[in-house]
Amino acid sequence: MSIQSDLLTTATNEWKRWGFSSAPVQGPKSIGGRESEQPYVQFVNDYWVTVGKPARNGKSPYPWSAAFISFCFKTAAAGTGFPYSESHWGYCQAILARPRSYPKLELMTPASSSLSVGDLLWAARGGPDCPTPPDSYDGAIRALRAGNWFCSHADLVVELRDGEVDVIGGNVSDSVTRSSYKTANGKIRDPRHAWLAVIRNGL
Repeated sequence: MSIQSDLLTTATNEWKRWGFSSAPVQGPKSIGGRESEQPYVQFVNDYWVTVGKPARNGKSPYPWSAAFISFCFKTAAAGTGFPYSESHWGYCQAILARPRSYPKLELMTPASSSLSVGDLLWAARGGPDCPTPPDSYDGAIRALRAGNWFCSHADLVVELRDGEVDVIGGNVSDSVTRSSYKTANGKIRDPRHAWLAVIRNGL
């Protein structure tokens, strides 16, 4: 039985819980709740509990976007089908290294992979404590195989329209935010990020 409906419901409910934070392709962002404010501080703790870090919350100095993704899959009853991790690198590395353990998840080339609701859209991310990340699918795969950690971010695909995709992710502008990106023929084509992979989700 597919978890897609429950996964979409979980992500959408969290987005609502945070006050409908949005980042459209055109126009300004609209941010509702922020991680350092109550009750959102404790909402972040819900995500950290999923990956075995119950002492952390919205005021902890750690990026929580992967914990949010893990929370969504856990809440949607993915069970052992998803490799829960506190980092996007961690679950992507597990998917690549142990395909028999996660047969319904696959890292796909973003330039040629059509997006589907329930997939994850994975991008490189910089930062003061981050090594230089890869800027392509091939570079990301090489880094994963070599065990070379880098900073990254992924969001859950929740809606596709002509020329655009909507995704929901955590720790985007310190909130759970619904962002829109440009597509062409259902494939990501937005130049604002270095897209590393589409994580095809067949769970």
